[in-house]
Amino acid sequence: MTDHDVERIIKMHISPINISVHTTNPELRVKMMGNRFAGKALEHLYRFAQAGIKINSQLVLCKGLNDGEELKRSLTDLGALYPSVQSIALVPLGITKFRDGLYPLEPYDRASAEEVLQTVESFGDRFMAHYGQRICYAADEFYLKAGRPIPPAEFYGDFDQLENGVGLMANLKQEFEDALLDLEATDNPRHVTLITGTSVSPFLNELLDELRIKCNNLTCKVVPIVNNFFGHTINVTGLITGGDILSQLKGMDLGDELIFPNVMLRREGDVFLDDVSVEDLRKELNVKITVIPNDGYELLNAIIGSDDHV
Repeated sequence: MTDHDVERIIKMHISPINISVHTTNPELRVKMMGNRFAGKALEHLYRFAQAGIKINSQLVLCKGLNDGEELKRSLTDLGALYPSVQSIALVPLGITKFRDGLYPLEPYDRASAEEVLQTVESFGDRFMAHYGQRICYAADEFYLKAGRPIPPAEFYGDFDQLENGVGLMANLKQEFEDALLDLEATDNPRHVTLITGTSVSPFLNELLDELRIKCNNLTCKVVPIVNNFFGHTINVTGLITGGDILSQLKGMDLGDELIFPNVMLRREGDVFLDDVSVEDLRKELNVKITVIPNDGYELLNAIIGSDDHV
């Protein structure tokens, strides 16, 4: 981004804007980005803040690089820019099996994820005490890796960082439970299959338990898809490929319908990351397919077969 671009944003007061910061240490940012100008780019952040531009910032954390004391530095620096910096998302780097010749990185494990959570929650408590806003949040994936329960929906304020996977599960749970309250029990038999990433499947299964009790003729199976395409260290739903779905569901009784979220698809909404199409899936598995947004109401409608879902 040039100085001219920055001036235009300030002059037009384009707000809020999303900025991938990763670290506020200029030297470390140069190393991480592989760009000798990456440290200087941080100056844009402070110019936006001085101009009153609202900022949603993101730090993609790499174990042993920009976490630990470096994370504390970044949270301190960004927190000082409140209220311009209105949210800070901490997201773990996704490490695929395609890393030959690249910088040696390790995925977060239970202990290291817990360390990140303790840091971010400590800073969040401090910001809440000073500003009345938590500001910084860890992505859902950190809670899953640490074996911790997802915080309740009210923990996440206005859900400013949903696109970075922050509060997605809490939001989904709140919407689903609200929709379930208005659902009239039915004895209509129905059998559906939901597919998801391996990290989220226990949460989703637990979420559906009350629905299974309320609709006792409903068979709702959750099938976690192992990511063979990118590697088993990738366990999020958004990086599942059509080929892995086909190979793992082939020959399985999928019931009346196969349901999955649209985060598995490219922006166009009809093709997976490996170029397998939704139509390919439908033909190969010989089952009705319903693609839904990450929305609790839509999830419930799709499962029970309501015509309200898209």
